[in-house]
Amino acid sequence: MDIENDIRNVVENAKYAGEYDSEDLIKKMKASGRSGLGVSIGGKEQYLLIFVDGAVEGAAILGTDGNLYGDKAVYLLDKYLKFKMYLSEKLIAESVAAGCRIYDKGHIQSSHLDTIPEIGEQKKGRGVIRLRLISEDKPLAGARVSMRKGRQLLLSEVTGPDGIVTFRLIHGIYDCIIVDRAGVVHKYRIEFNDERIDTVIEI
Repeated sequence: MDIENDIRNVVENAKYAGEYDSEDLIKKMKASGRSGLGVSIGGKEQYLLIFVDGAVEGAAILGTDGNLYGDKAVYLLDKYLKFKMYLSEKLIAESVAAGCRIYDKGHIQSSHLDTIPEIGEQKKGRGVIRLRLISEDKPLAGARVSMRKGRQLLLSEVTGPDGIVTFRLIHGIYDCIIVDRAGVVHKYRIEFNDERIDTVIEI
């Protein structure tokens, strides 16, 4: 998938329409019915939203640890990101969206994590949570692990050869999103309640 060249072509031939946070951008594009590409500003990873006739039809994350497309990218979208918006012709936007299409549009509206497993109980304070990922009795390396609070993406790390990631967090309820190297998404709800918690998650 040569989506980076597609993005470059859109930006070079599109009309710049300003900067918006993700929620404002989605609302404004829906109201306008226009097509184009939203490119995130700052951060280690670049987030993309592709609009066709005002609707978000495609999404992607381009990062040093690999790229994610479509529904998987939307799971990790941080609503507090700011985007530069580039308007384009509908056919151009459709061609980009074809390579990173979103099929479950509900991801844009909510995290869809109401029925995922829960770990632990909630107390007040802060501490460290250490997650060890296992697959087929072996450490799961190269998986992207992200912690969300509601719709806000807080932290994201990639597991090393030992399958371990560590996060320092305030006690509370978090949504843990794991995307393995095959691109399969796993979701857990974690209630973090101690100075340190070590948890094994078997994928």
